Amino acid sequence: MNVAPPSPLVGIGLYPLREAARLVQLDQRTARRWAEGYRHKYKGQERFSPAVMQLALPIATQGADLTFPELLTLRLVRAFRAAGLGLPTIKRVAAKAAADFGLPTPFASRRFRTDGQRVFVELGQEQAANDGPNIPPRERRLIDVLTGQHQFAEVVEPSLFVNVEWRDDDLASAWWPLGKDRQVLLDPRVLFGAPRLADTSVPTATVAAAVAAEGGGDVAITTVADWYGVSFQAALDAVRYETEWLAEAA
Repeated sequence: MNVAPPSPLVGIGLYPLREAARLVQLDQRTARRWAEGYRHKYKGQERFSPAVMQLALPIATQGADLTFPELLTLRLVRAFRAAGLGLPTIKRVAAKAAADFGLPTPFASRRFRTDGQRVFVELGQEQAANDGPNIPPRERRLIDVLTGQHQFAEVVEPSLFVNVEWRDDDLASAWWPLGKDRQVLLDPRVLFGAPRLADTSVPTATVAAAVAAEGGGDVAITTVADWYGVSFQAALDAVRYETEWLAEAA
């Protein structure tokens, strides 16, 4: 009997762009612009601003399905924007890192933690191409700050590396959004990467919906925890993730 080869989609996670934006606490419009690029007018001419990354899957009519590394890339881009870097500068960082590392999503690689500082150093020394804009002076000062190892870690570590697990090839393999001391896990190998309770196949959304249907509160959490054979704390983590963490989307 012939056995079909495994799908190339297995293990990479699948996140509709709207859901990806929610998971990384971004508004959908911003996530779309970062993931797909966007058209705009400059001095009366229509231009296209490319995406921050090259998507593994083609863009569908209603938006892209993002993979797990692309999801984490959005989160780190969010951190760089919060630090004051403009999107064109972040794209330069991503393009240089992708070329240097040979990876389409270099921000979601462990190598970026070790070599990302050098990328910023070299970027700060580069001159713009003839047809490209210079990096604004204010952002050059930020780049100078980020070339310090401590300052670089302050931006990168909390945004990506602290609560992420890694494969042998140094690519991200799982993410604990509430921290590794909690039970909420995104693993692209299980449930296509949907948020779930660790050591189970129970989605956090299912638990939170059941608790809400039971009226909320500790009694409802205890009841639902018993239904799914998980601890009270695990069920509470699911509720907090679905009602508090995801509510922080801009």
